[in-house]
Amino acid sequence: MKKRKYWYKLDNAGKIFPAVSKADRSNVFRLSFYLDETIDSEILEQAVNKILPRFETFAVQMKNGLFWNYFAENQKYFRVEEEPAQICKYFKSIKNSGFMFKVYYLNNKISLETFHAISDGTGALHFLRSIVFQYFKLRGFTMNHEHLILSELPYSKKESEDNFVSNYDKNNKLNLKEESAYHLTGERFHQDWVLLYKIKIDSKALIDLVKNKYQATITQYLTAVFAYSIFKESVDFIGHKKPLKIFVPVNLRPYFDSITLRNFSLYIKATFDSEKSDWTFEEMLELTKTYFNDQLDKQKLHGRINALVGFEKNLLIRILPLFLKQIAFKIGYNILGERINSCSISNLGICKLPKDLESKILDADFVNAGYGLAMTLMSIKGKTNIILSSPLKDLSTINFITKMFVKDGLDVIVDTNYKEAYDEIL
Repeated sequence: MKKRKYWYKLDNAGKIFPAVSKADRSNVFRLSFYLDETIDSEILEQAVNKILPRFETFAVQMKNGLFWNYFAENQKYFRVEEEPAQICKYFKSIKNSGFMFKVYYLNNKISLETFHAISDGTGALHFLRSIVFQYFKLRGFTMNHEHLILSELPYSKKESEDNFVSNYDKNNKLNLKEESAYHLTGERFHQDWVLLYKIKIDSKALIDLVKNKYQATITQYLTAVFAYSIFKESVDFIGHKKPLKIFVPVNLRPYFDSITLRNFSLYIKATFDSEKSDWTFEEMLELTKTYFNDQLDKQKLHGRINALVGFEKNLLIRILPLFLKQIAFKIGYNILGERINSCSISNLGICKLPKDLESKILDADFVNAGYGLAMTLMSIKGKTNIILSSPLKDLSTINFITKMFVKDGLDVIVDTNYKEAYDEIL
């Protein structure tokens, strides 16, 4: 039987987020399902509270210890909210009954926004699937979970493991030192508002294109598209001296036989020299393939895990009181995080659903509204949804990306939260 009282250390990836998050860098990401009916908010709230005790790593509140933050059990009642206009807004858990996630509803959409300290996209998707599955059960539908819905399956302690620590090997560490990266700059929307730009593409057409024309994966292709669009549209990139670096998070679970719902991903990256003034798309794609093939190696990924956990286990870091650790994390984030990262692409892959649930879901979104321009994607029901989010008013890179898809023969459907005059009002 699952223990009732519990607490957790923050996982290695999650430790940094409480120290560095703020209004313009929320470290909150969103997953949404669009249902075939208008949401009943009372039933949705019942569904969340029904399954929440099953998800120990979400049913927590953060506490401050002398040396570390930690997660303690949270048995408070959770309240759902009507979706606000702003995406992935920074929020204080103390104003959310201590919980570090939000569940929103709007018309036929259910959205889960998660603070990155408690989970990554894979873990949050398991949680959202369970919420929506329970919602339809409470609505009176007969639903077969097909072993794809965690709330219908027995709890496993492995879901709560910090697999960074459990896979730590002090004898295999890589040097994580990085040079600074080029950053997109420009006028930002006011009040930390984030532009959302969604491109829907037929999955089969996209797969056929990247496989037959480019002999690449979807993520490799999109990385090169992203890089080439920045190269073509940024007026200050050529000769900037700092390289363009596109970071791509990698789900580590398949590499290390993990089923954790906590953070367990690392970034690989593709780097492009700003001193080169005659880049072609094909050159960027071939270089991207080389980077991916080199970095997607279990031993190298393991070496990076060991370096990150080794920093945490450093005696000097361990004995620092919490307030000094938070200062150290901010400095470390500047050295190993934001300063070395130009943009990011996050691919959650195909959203697998049991047939009974899939028939009730029309569409899905994945959004990571970070500090700068970001791309996220996931596939559902034969369509791939590519979402670009940005706090910048300049849409030239986003427009160029769309044109590249069209030039490659892809039919695109575009949706956005952008309205005329937003660049003036905001």
